[in-house]
Amino acid sequence: MQKIPFRALPLASAVVITTAVPAALGQDRIALEEVVVMAQRTAQNLQEVPISVTAVGGEALDLRQIDGFDQLQYVVPGMTFGAGVNARQSASTIRGIGTGLFNIGIEGSVAMAVDGVILGREGAGLFDLADVERVEVLRGPQGTLFGKNASAGVISIITRKPTDTFEADIKVAYGSRDELNLSGAVSGPLGDRMQGRLSAYANQRDGYLFNVNPDAPQRDLNERDEYGMRGKLAINLSADADLMLSVDYAKRDQAAGALTLRAPSPGGPGSGLLNTGVPVVGPLTAASGIDAGPKNRELAADQAFVNEMESRGLAAELNWRIGDFELVSLTAWRAWDSFDNNDADLIPQPFLAVNLGDLEQEQFSQELRLLSPRDQRLTYTLGAYWFEQDLKQFNTQAGTAGLDLLGALPPGLLLGTDMVSTVDETNLALFGQGEYALTDQLSVIAGARVLRSEISGDLLRTVTPGSVGPYAGQSLTPEPLQGKVNDNAIAWRLGLQYFLSDETNVFATISRGYKSGGVVSGLTINGVGADGTALPTVDAEIPLQYELGVRSEAWGGRLTANLTAFYSTIDDFQAQALVPAPDGTTVFSVTNAGEAESWGFEGELTVQATDALTLSLAAAYTRATFEDFTGAPCYALQPVGPGGCTDADGDGRGDFQDLSGGDLANAPEWVVNALGRYEFDLLGLPAFTQVGASYRDDTLSSNSNDPNTRIGSYTLVDAQLGVNFSGGRGTIAVFGRNLFDEDFVEAIVGQPFDTGGYAQFRSFEAMRSFGVRLSMSY
Repeated sequence: MQKIPFRALPLASAVVITTAVPAALGQDRIALEEVVVMAQRTAQNLQEVPISVTAVGGEALDLRQIDGFDQLQYVVPGMTFGAGVNARQSASTIRGIGTGLFNIGIEGSVAMAVDGVILGREGAGLFDLADVERVEVLRGPQGTLFGKNASAGVISIITRKPTDTFEADIKVAYGSRDELNLSGAVSGPLGDRMQGRLSAYANQRDGYLFNVNPDAPQRDLNERDEYGMRGKLAINLSADADLMLSVDYAKRDQAAGALTLRAPSPGGPGSGLLNTGVPVVGPLTAASGIDAGPKNRELAADQAFVNEMESRGLAAELNWRIGDFELVSLTAWRAWDSFDNNDADLIPQPFLAVNLGDLEQEQFSQELRLLSPRDQRLTYTLGAYWFEQDLKQFNTQAGTAGLDLLGALPPGLLLGTDMVSTVDETNLALFGQGEYALTDQLSVIAGARVLRSEISGDLLRTVTPGSVGPYAGQSLTPEPLQGKVNDNAIAWRLGLQYFLSDETNVFATISRGYKSGGVVSGLTINGVGADGTALPTVDAEIPLQYELGVRSEAWGGRLTANLTAFYSTIDDFQAQALVPAPDGTTVFSVTNAGEAESWGFEGELTVQATDALTLSLAAAYTRATFEDFTGAPCYALQPVGPGGCTDADGDGRGDFQDLSGGDLANAPEWVVNALGRYEFDLLGLPAFTQVGASYRDDTLSSNSNDPNTRIGSYTLVDAQLGVNFSGGRGTIAVFGRNLFDEDFVEAIVGQPFDTGGYAQFRSFEAMRSFGVRLSMSY
C-alpha cells in the first residue's frame, strides 16, 4: 500500500474525520449559521448564489491569524497571491489567471473591491484586514455586475457597519520576532437617527531576512510596520432613505522588498555578469559568508530597502427606497501613494545604487443601481457606472551595472535614467442582470454590461543628474512616447438555476468577461511605430467561461456541500514575463498570448458534527495552460534548438519560444484547506481548540516556464487553544503557525546581474511562529 507523505497527514486526517461524521448525525444538533453575501450586489444566502464564491468572515480571519491580504491564499482555494518586491509588482490570480502589476499601464485580471468600490490598482488594497465583516472571493468573470478588470474574479472586502447599540472591542496579539498586532473599534448610536463606528489598527514585526554587510544602512529586512483607521457614519435621512458616509486612511513604512540569492549562475558562455561569463554575484555572496540556496535568509546589499505606502478614501452610499424598489448611489474618491527602493544586486557593489519607484494614483467613481423587489417572479438589477483614474509614476535606476568591473566604465562614474510616466483612464458602463422564475423551481439568468474604456499614457526618459549616460540597456526619449487604447465592449452572462428541493439547487452558466487593453510602459520599453514615438499597447483580454455547480444542505442545516466545475478560455491573455535583454540585463514586458485555458473544480464541505465539533474541508483543482503562445519570451540560458528557444536571426542566441501547451505561472493544480474546531469546558470556562491545514501543489513562478522557478509543494498547519471568559466577552488564546516549520518561497525570479542565477522572495509564513492573542468586547 502506498504510504501517505507525512506533510499530508493533517489533510488526510481531516478527510477521514469528515467522511465519518454523517454517522454521528442521527441526533438533533444545532445548525450552521446562514452565510449572507453580496456576490450579486444584493444580500443573498450563499447557498442560493449561482457563482463559485468563498466567504470568510471577520471572526474566522481572526481565529486563523489572517491579518494581511497576502495571507488570504491560505484559506481560499483557487486563489494565489504572487508576491513581489513591492505592491506595484504583486498581484493575485484566481483559477490560474492573473497579471502582475509591474507596469503602470496594465491592470490586473482580478478586481479588488472595498465596500463595493473597485480599486484602480490591486496594490492599493494590500493592507491589514482589521474590522472586516467578511471577505468574498468570486471566481471567474464578474464583469456583468462588478465591471472593470474582473475578468478572472473579484476579491470583495466588506467592512463592519455602525451598530444600533453601543459596542466596543479591542484585540492584542503578540508573537515570534516581536510581532505585535493591535486593533480596536467603537460603535453605537449618535442620536435618534445616526450611528457611528470608528476603528483603528497598528501592526509591527521585526524583519526575518538579514543583511550581513556591516556597512548596510539596515540589518533586519522585510519587517512590518503599518497602521490605519476607518470611520463610518450611518444617517437615517427619512423613513425611505439612509446614507452611509465613510473615510479611511492607512500608512505603511518599512524596510521591506528584499530577496535572497537562491542560486548563482553556473558559469560558462552567456552566463554571469551581463552575459560575459564573468562570475561576480556568486563569489561576492560566498565571500560575505552567505550560503546561497533555497533556505537562504541572508544578503549583503549596500543600499537601503524602502517600502512606503499610503492609502486614503472617502465614500458616500445612499440607499433610497422608492415603493418596492431600491435605488443605490455609491460615490467614492480614493488615492494611493507608493514609494519603494530595493538593492536588487544583493551584494556590496553599486550595480544598482538607486532603484526607486514613486507612484501616485487617484480615482473617482460613481455607481447607480436600481434593485427590483426581491419577492417577484422577475427580479433584476439595473445600473450605470463611471470611473476615472490618473496615475503618475517617477522611476530612477542608477549605478554601474557592473560595467566598471568589466573595464567598460571608468571607476567612480555612474549611469542613470529618470523616467516620468502617466496613465489616464475613463471607464463608462451601463449594466443589468436579472432572474426570471419560469416555475417555482427553475429560473433563467441573464445579464450584460455595455462599456466604453479609454486609456492613454506617455513616458519621458532622461539622464539622471550626476550620471554620464542612461542606465545600461535603456534609451532616452527626446520627446515623450505616447500610447492610447479605446475599446467598446460587451460582457454578459446567461444561465439556469434549478432547485431540486429547498436544500439543494444546481446551476449552469456561461459568462463572457472583459479586461481592457493597455499601454506598455517602463524604463526598458522602447517606442514603436514608423517614427518610434508610440508606446506599445496590448489588446483587451477576453475570457469565456462555462460553469456547472451544485449547492446543498443536509441534516437540518448542519451540513453544507458545494461543488463547482468550470472551463475557461482566455483570448489575448495579457502575459507578463521577465525577458533577458541582449546586453545582459533583464526587462519586464507585457504581451498578448494568443489563448490561455483554465479548467477544474472547487469543492467545499462544512459539517456541524456535534454541538461542539465543526469540521470543514475545501479543495480546488486547476489546470491552467497556454493554448496558443508562439512568440513567448525565452528564459535565461534556455537551450536553443528544437523544443527550446528559437534563433530567428541566426546570431546563435534564442529570440522566442513556443509555449503552446505550457503552464501558467502561480497556478498550483491542487489546493486543499481543512479546519477542525472543538469546543469544551476548561475549569468551568468555555474553551476551544482548533487545527487548520493548507496544502498547495507545486507551481511555476514564471510565465516563461523556466523550470528553475518551480516552487515546490508544501503544507502549512496552524493551531489554537483558547478560553472565553467574562460571559463570552473576552477570549485569550495561544496559537502556532506553520507548526511543522515547512520551508518554502513565494516567488523565484532571475537574478538581474547574474544571468542564469536566481533570487527568491521568502515570506514570514515560511517559518514556525507562536503567539498569544487577547480580545475583549463590550
